[in-house]
This record gives sequence, C-alpha cells and structure tokens, in this order.
Amino acid sequence: MNLITIKSSDIYNEIAIAKTYLEDNGLSCFLKDELTNQIHPYAIGGVKLQVKEEDVEQAISLLIEGGFSKKEDYEIPESTMKIVNIYERIVSFFSKKK
Repeated sequence: MNLITIKSSDIYNEIAIAKTYLEDNGLSCFLKDELTNQIHPYAIGGVKLQVKEEDVEQAISLLIEGGFSKKEDYEIPESTMKIVNIYERIVSFFSKKK
C-alpha cells in the first residue's frame, strides 16, 4: 500500500481532527511521525496525515470541504511552473541533439 502525505502540521490536535473527519467520511488514514512529534515538536516537520494513493483526490476535496485546508494549499505556484517549463525546454533541446 502506497501512502501519500496530503497535509502536515506541528499542531497535533489539528491534524488528528482532520484525520477523524476523513475517517468519518470512509477513508483510511495514517499519522506519520505522530509519536516523534509528541516527544520533540517542530523537529521533523510536524505530523503528516497520509492516505492511500487512490484516495488522495477525495481526501483533498474533503479537507477543503471541511475547512481543514484551502484549495490554494494544493495548487502549484506559478514560480514552480516556470521552473518546470524551463526544465522541459532544456530536456527537449538535448533530446533533439541525439
């Protein structure tokens, strides 16, 4: 089973409530780094809420619907897209050379 992180937080209660919300809506969830975060908060990037790969889209929709996340949290920033476009042009250029 491949788990994907869909949300992370240094605030355990926030992520635990989001997990319960997803479970109440029929999704299986896992909290990665839950115990480590309780011992040493802020050391590892918080607790990660994970779901099965096939449930990612539904889970994200539910988090937005439930007010746990915003749509913008899952959008790719324009600056990142510019870098991706430059990378693709470089790859395309060197692929033509072969």
